[in-house]
Amino acid sequence: MRITARTTAGSTAGTTAGTTAGNAAACLIGVGMLAANLAAAPAASAAQAAQAALTTQAAPAAPTTSGTGAADRLQAGDRTPVRTAEKGYALFCTGRSGDVSVVVDLYQNSAFGTHASLSVEAPDGEYGGGYGPEETAVFDGGAVSASVPVRRLDGSGEPAGSATVTGTYEEAGRPERVREVIEDPAGHFVITRGTNTPLDAAASVEVLGRTVPLTCPTAFAFDLTVLRVNTTGG
Repeated sequence: MRITARTTAGSTAGTTAGTTAGNAAACLIGVGMLAANLAAAPAASAAQAAQAALTTQAAPAAPTTSGTGAADRLQAGDRTPVRTAEKGYALFCTGRSGDVSVVVDLYQNSAFGTHASLSVEAPDGEYGGGYGPEETAVFDGGAVSASVPVRRLDGSGEPAGSATVTGTYEEAGRPERVREVIEDPAGHFVITRGTNTPLDAAASVEVLGRTVPLTCPTAFAFDLTVLRVNTTGG
């Protein structure tokens, strides 16, 4: 069950691309990537608790955390609120060259690492690959660079080389305020505040012997403080 309370002019850092990188971000930054599906609202008491946490200062017991320590505490089911400072980038792109179509999803978070995924549809079948979390940066000083191992998606898992994504990015607008509350799963609240800055990105991918130009409808940098509150103890 998930609720959301949002005051932002566009996609939040949690409403980005819904592929492998997006799926990782959905649970890590708590707002879901691009295609997050919202379910019915929870009980009023839980909703009120989340809204109160959004509009007031967090309790001193919620230390700011970064790196794998935050992930470890979340996985352990610790009821102590966990606050993380999260900065990074999200990029979702699609492209086509002849009879080959590609989807690329790149996500970089200072607290939870880098994630990348790629899927390819070709005349002889489907291919895909991904990784994460990794410590390597795919966004660096205006340049995008990622290498993703590719395998056939026919059940054999046969290696099919690698895909190389390259490109550039730059700020394309003013930072947009993000303020969002999500419950997912029941009793687990993620309260996000900060900014998203839209990016203008140009990229291409070399895969299966093709160079495929990409169009990136979702591209932004984020600078967030995320508070995760577990009201169930599980």
